[in-house]
Amino acid sequence: MKKKLIIICLTVILLGAILFVPIPIGQLRDGGTRVYSALTYKVVVWSRFTDETDKEGQLIKYCNTSVFWYPDNQKSIDELWEMETAE
Repeated sequence: MKKKLIIICLTVILLGAILFVPIPIGQLRDGGTRVYSALTYKVVVWSRFTDETDKEGQLIKYCNTSVFWYPDNQKSIDELWEMETAE
C-alpha cells in the first residue's frame, strides 16, 4: 500500500513538472523579447520596438509580460504579437 502511494505521488509530481515547468526558448532580435514555453502555456516577456515614434522621433519600445494558455500557446510569436496589439 505504501509503495503504491509513493508511485502515485511521484507520477503526479513528474506529470506536473512536464506540463507546467517552462523552458526558456530564447531571445528574439526585435528588441529583446524573451519566450518561455511549457506544454500547457507560454510566457512572453515583450520588449519590442513599435512603428510609433515619440516627440524626439525615436521608436517607442513596448514592454509587457503576457501568458498564453493552450491552445494559444501553439501559435507563432507573430500571431501572438497581433493578439497583443489588438487589445
